[in-house]
Amino acid sequence: MKNVLGYEGRKVVITGAASGMGAAAARLLVELGAEVHALDIGEVNAPVAKAIRTDMKNKASIDAALAQLPGEIYALFNCAGVPHPPFSAFDTMMINFVGLKYLTDALLPRIGKGGAIASIASTAGMGWKANLELVRKFLALEGFDAAEAWLKDAPELNADAYGFSKQCLIVYTMTMAGELARRDVRINCISPSPTATAFMDQLTQQVPADAIKLFCPSNGRFAEPAEMGEALVLLNSRLAGFVSGLNMPVDYGYSAEVAMGQRDNLMGI
Repeated sequence: MKNVLGYEGRKVVITGAASGMGAAAARLLVELGAEVHALDIGEVNAPVAKAIRTDMKNKASIDAALAQLPGEIYALFNCAGVPHPPFSAFDTMMINFVGLKYLTDALLPRIGKGGAIASIASTAGMGWKANLELVRKFLALEGFDAAEAWLKDAPELNADAYGFSKQCLIVYTMTMAGELARRDVRINCISPSPTATAFMDQLTQQVPADAIKLFCPSNGRFAEPAEMGEALVLLNSRLAGFVSGLNMPVDYGYSAEVAMGQRDNLMGI
């Protein structure tokens, strides 16, 4: 089967395509024959069809990008994300979830029957069950502006804004699955273990590398960006055509070890 993943000739949108997992996914999608429209605040080097400078924490910037995107698309890949620290709690939430959700909701009418959405969450968000009441309260806010206003008055998020952003993304993904299934559109996310990206370079300037390695799988290494990009591309592909509402750990068994009591449950998974 020449086009086994089903991307040839398809229009797709991807955020965070300038580096890391997003760049890896963008390059693979181009190789698979997709027409790739990439959004990033940085320079996109992958040979995409169109690259649009976009600040995912800025509503006007996202609106400007939306105006340049195709009227109909096959798939959306939400890959943009930043660590906290060094980014502020507010910026982390705005980029990692508020802007992501705003873009996703705006693009939903453009995703045709059989289309799909895949986003990058994190093992850091897999403790969502213990925080579900607050996550649902935040998700219930209507629109970008309401979420932005709520965050400006939520200093308690400074403790773990990154984890909360990914909890929100996982719960949003699962919450939307039923509604989108009625339109024959799928939605999933992946939860990577620590990955060797510019994101991780920023994080290790604030958090000791030995502490981060506590969350690595037993193979003893960080994942490569391509290993996460490939998982994203798989989830939005034809091969995963009956998979939806899934938060898929891409961690070489780390979450399984935690579930079986073989590792300390440091994140409350």
